[in-house]
Amino acid sequence: MTTHPSAGARDWGGRLPRNETLVLDDEQRAAAERLHSGSVRWAEESGFAATDDDGGLIGPFNAFVLRPGPGKAFNRWVGTDQRDSSLSATVREVVILTVGAAWGAAYELYAHTAVARSVGLAEDAVRALHDGTAADVLTGDELVVHRFVDELVRTHRVSDDTYAAAEAALGRDGVLDAVHLTGMYLSVSALLNAFEIPAPEIPPAP
Repeated sequence: MTTHPSAGARDWGGRLPRNETLVLDDEQRAAAERLHSGSVRWAEESGFAATDDDGGLIGPFNAFVLRPGPGKAFNRWVGTDQRDSSLSATVREVVILTVGAAWGAAYELYAHTAVARSVGLAEDAVRALHDGTAADVLTGDELVVHRFVDELVRTHRVSDDTYAAAEAALGRDGVLDAVHLTGMYLSVSALLNAFEIPAPEIPPAP
């Protein structure tokens, strides 16, 4: 069962106003309704909170209401990836947690720790992705994709050897999907960090 943080515990908007405190236009109200019926439901199913205990949006979801055009486009991108990616669910979460750890994006790590657990990524792998020891713990495709994404995010390039290993393990489509997913969560990390958006505490493993 997902635990929702208290509405008054922190300023969950960070540097942004909470949409619940504003007079929203029609497009913003429609965006909030879409998020509550889609992203919030998905978050609940995955084990993390996208709202506080009063139902107010937290994390990047509040920002998506404030600028509904880019928010809607981003969520279409997410939906396309979730439907069509050639990567396994656990490999996808390795990509996302690798990006979140490199950027220190608290809400991304909070949310996708829950998602990773829900899709069966081993708990020692989740912990290692947080603390920078993933290369010592991961194996197979998960290790290959972590090395690829970590190198890309931290050095902005990928060596020939790292690329060849990724293509051999994931195929060309898999590498393309990994890069698209990396870009998606670099965007989320930038949003979270630029606006100092806080996150609830990551719960212990069940």
